[in-house]
Amino acid sequence: MNRLTPIFLILLSPSIFALEKSICGIDDRVPSQDPKVGRALYSETADNACTVTMISNNCAISVGHCNEYFKLVEFNTPASDKEGLNYSAKEDVYKVDESTIVYSNAGPGNDWAVMKLLPNIHTEYAAGQVQGFYELDYTVPESKALISITGHGYDVEVERSFAQQNGIGYLESVGRTGVIRHKVDTTGGNSGSSIINLKSGKIIGVHSHGGCSRSHFSNATNLGTSVATNLKFKKAIQACLDTE
Repeated sequence: MNRLTPIFLILLSPSIFALEKSICGIDDRVPSQDPKVGRALYSETADNACTVTMISNNCAISVGHCNEYFKLVEFNTPASDKEGLNYSAKEDVYKVDESTIVYSNAGPGNDWAVMKLLPNIHTEYAAGQVQGFYELDYTVPESKALISITGHGYDVEVERSFAQQNGIGYLESVGRTGVIRHKVDTTGGNSGSSIINLKSGKIIGVHSHGGCSRSHFSNATNLGTSVATNLKFKKAIQACLDTE
């Protein structure tokens, strides 16, 4: 992919920079290289992103409010720099099969997306064949379970901004209507990141909205959608997996 030199701090939505509403205390995210987690872009020269995760050779999940980003998905993303994003090697880029996208964009607990990626045009391999994929965990973990979120969020450190990072925290609750409340650091670009139960190593949901506070004493949390208690999300996932 070609490289873009964006006016990086001017053109992005103000919500991207609302760190005080999505960082839970101190930002503890660290750079990571999980090949199963991809960066969704709206074009080959995009200057910001959302996150998707592979759940089979071809199926992936994210959130519905990222729908406009479901054009290309990159894996093994390099660090950014002062010029902006650096893009993945051509063999790690996959087009989204837009005819397969199923999504809901109805707020926390009902913000989800399921889609299929097309094989890489250079290698002809499916994304999950090369990058691997996560399994789903349809049980509801207990409160305070340790969880992990990997994604491509904004960062004040340019090398980390919209490059892959991982954060670890804990689950606050999973509601019957699908709402996940959690205490893991996220920023704009993390939308769509899978929420992994560290005990099972499987996906329990997707992160969708900020809400945390930088105060360690706050009860505020970030938010997401459960694969167990949002039945439409669960059904859409199974429908995609049934086509494999």
